[in-house]
Amino acid sequence: MTGISAKYTLLTELGERLSIVLDKEFEALAQKNLPLLESLQSQKVELLSEIEGSWKASPELDKNDNSFQGVRSLIETCREKHIRNDILLRKQIDEVQALIGTLTSQTSDNYGNVYNKLGKIKK
Repeated sequence: MTGISAKYTLLTELGERLSIVLDKEFEALAQKNLPLLESLQSQKVELLSEIEGSWKASPELDKNDNSFQGVRSLIETCREKHIRNDILLRKQIDEVQALIGTLTSQTSDNYGNVYNKLGKIKK
């Protein structure tokens, strides 16, 4: 296996692993499984770092090669999954803020002031 095809294989493997982690992250977000979500974050960051390092270390990759197009497509799919997860997370944050606002009868400017320094609910 040539060095370039080994790079394509490595990037493809890393991209596939990232795609799986992003799918698991989506499921954890949907189920509000915070422990799983936290564990997936370190995996995601590690994979992203590996992909970035491999990508930067391979300036000789042929951008017109079909293998490269496959890798690029896989990375684009991961990007779309990341955006999907971000949208779900932001929606959940908005829902929690609205719920806090309703429960405390506060405006959106005061969401952070629900508890005092001792952890007691402000009245």
